[in-house]
Amino acid sequence: MGKSAFDNLKPWPGVTRRDFLRVSGLVGLATGGVTLTGCGMTGGGTEDAAGGTGGGKDAVLRMTFTTVEVLDPQLITNGMWILSRGILEGLVVQNEAGTDVVPAVAEKWDISDDALTYTFHLRKDAKWSNGDPVVAKDFERTLKRLFTPSGKASGGTTMGQNSYQPTTGIKGALEFLAGGSKDWNSVGVKAPSDNELVLELDTPNPDFLLALTHPAMLPLHMDTVEKKPDDWQKPPNFVANGAFAVKDFVPNSSLQLVRNDKYWDVKQVSLSRIEVQQVDAGAAAGTVTVPYENNETDLLPITDADVLRFQKDPKLAKELKQIDTYSVAYLATLRSQNPALEDVRVRQALSISLDRKTLAGVSPGGRPGLSLPHDRVAGWDKSLAVTEDLAKAKKLLAEAGFPGGKGLPKVRILAGVESPLVDAIVDQWQNRLGIEAAADIVEAGVYVERRWAVQKKDYVGFYFGTFAGLPTLPTYVGALWSPADIANFSLPGKVWQQMLDLDADKKMDPAVAAKRKAALIKKYSSAGSKEMADLVAQAGKELDDEKRRQLYLQAARVREDQYLYFSVSWLGSFFAVRPKISGLQLRRYPDFFYFKPLHVA
Repeated sequence: MGKSAFDNLKPWPGVTRRDFLRVSGLVGLATGGVTLTGCGMTGGGTEDAAGGTGGGKDAVLRMTFTTVEVLDPQLITNGMWILSRGILEGLVVQNEAGTDVVPAVAEKWDISDDALTYTFHLRKDAKWSNGDPVVAKDFERTLKRLFTPSGKASGGTTMGQNSYQPTTGIKGALEFLAGGSKDWNSVGVKAPSDNELVLELDTPNPDFLLALTHPAMLPLHMDTVEKKPDDWQKPPNFVANGAFAVKDFVPNSSLQLVRNDKYWDVKQVSLSRIEVQQVDAGAAAGTVTVPYENNETDLLPITDADVLRFQKDPKLAKELKQIDTYSVAYLATLRSQNPALEDVRVRQALSISLDRKTLAGVSPGGRPGLSLPHDRVAGWDKSLAVTEDLAKAKKLLAEAGFPGGKGLPKVRILAGVESPLVDAIVDQWQNRLGIEAAADIVEAGVYVERRWAVQKKDYVGFYFGTFAGLPTLPTYVGALWSPADIANFSLPGKVWQQMLDLDADKKMDPAVAAKRKAALIKKYSSAGSKEMADLVAQAGKELDDEKRRQLYLQAARVREDQYLYFSVSWLGSFFAVRPKISGLQLRRYPDFFYFKPLHVA
């Protein structure tokens, strides 16, 4: 305890298989029957009369979170990341450092000799908040819902998409989700008994157990979901199986959680209630922190301008907590009727012209964004780093037919919030390349819709985003900005419109639409996207640690050379935390911390 989140990670050169498996959660589990205990998931202190610890039976945490519209972990939304903190509990959870897993609903598990079959043994005392037992069939039914085609793409980086991460590797899942198969028996999910769940993989995946901590893999009380399809998320209908249950939920406003007395490990839950105030991520600097400074909330994430102000205040500076190099700020190419950015030379010029060292200084805790995987990702290598070269950038523009930037349409950056980083990029393009550039700030809902659409002929550019995930190469190469993403983004605008039209055709059989989309991708996607997909597929089957790492690095390098997405800055994450709060275990993962270990003095 007390170490940074990645003190236990060893450098990849010379890493042993045992070290790799330990980090991936496999060592000590291969023979089954092993029950792990995680110091990160159990409370300390003396038990009180109510069975809680630390702050006593009436301890309340007041916290601030970004706006939550839905409480469905199977869609990429803000809500999935608060559910995974302890409202819904999966088979396993991450340890304090985020480098391994510890038992949750599954008290132990067995792994077959070929590492393709995982048999999880569920706790007999695990219950839902309504008193129903948590059984293996709950997981199977939930995963069947996750893998049932719904028109939402999977494993992307776009809000509203299906949240399943393709690199999880469950047998037959992607084919079923794409509509290519309607036979549920072909999917590697089976519940032989109430307390036994069997998951099969397509290929061995040393990161599988950690992948199970993603919100997509959380169970739902499917009886309620199916009986109340429109109202299951509304209290008192929402049924939880984690340390906390949902007492009240007003979308985009507030969320009140209460200790789940039916939770299997309730004696280790100190807090009796968590009051979550929801704040729009685009709120003006200074307004988000007002409740904290007025002692109306105890814990909240804070943005750049407020971080600078906190750092300058002697008292507030002591209450500032940071996760170093947590996420990646990136630009993604927008599809357009105008083909200017379909020329890789133009995209490359726009990327390598940037002075990322200066851009890093725009954000507190920022660092130059040298590649899409940041250097805290296990296995990262400097071979992925972009090299700034303004002279080459100008030469590339000239070769593409835009000497001195002349003739290139105004390059816009679409964003859902005001961002000093976006403004700085625009300034650099204008001053260093002499091109016209502009920030296009729109309402969040418009942003989500526009970045997936084909822009009109007078509009070319990128959308701005930030993303983070499990800091492993399989996640940052195979799931975030995945081969499927690169293939889609490499399609000409007119072809992408055909893809959108197929999605919009509700009369077409999903299987037929899937085949037609696959044919378009095969014919029109870039050679680089196909090479990347092949390398990721090889990496997923490779059991030798160093060979596997090299394959992922090659795939990442191919992706970088496409410049369809490119990193501009690596970002830290900051929280204001009152001294009376203990047990906060910040991890480099989008849910940041679990509720269960928290105490309020």
